[in-house]
Amino acid sequence: MRVFVIDTRNMDSELQGGLIGVVGTPSPSREEKRECVTIVSRYATDGWAIAADPHTVIGRLAAITAEAACVPFVQLKRIAHAAVPVPASVSGPVVDGAD
Repeated sequence: MRVFVIDTRNMDSELQGGLIGVVGTPSPSREEKRECVTIVSRYATDGWAIAADPHTVIGRLAAITAEAACVPFVQLKRIAHAAVPVPASVSGPVVDGAD
């Protein structure tokens, strides 16, 4: 499982506490699931919003944990890998969140 921090300083007020993204393997182990709930809970307790793909096991766990903690959840869509050039108008680093 990977957790990444998304800069939300210029986003809506409900995301100003911070936003973390959660990405996991297609078939997470019991330990990975436990780690997801633990990490998401810790950040949610601090008021951070959670972002994940709810169509994955880890994403569903993150969404349920965010809902239980009453923090915003941002639904991410998984995009298939493709050799697509990044437009010059995209600023900042490009992060590949796929496993």
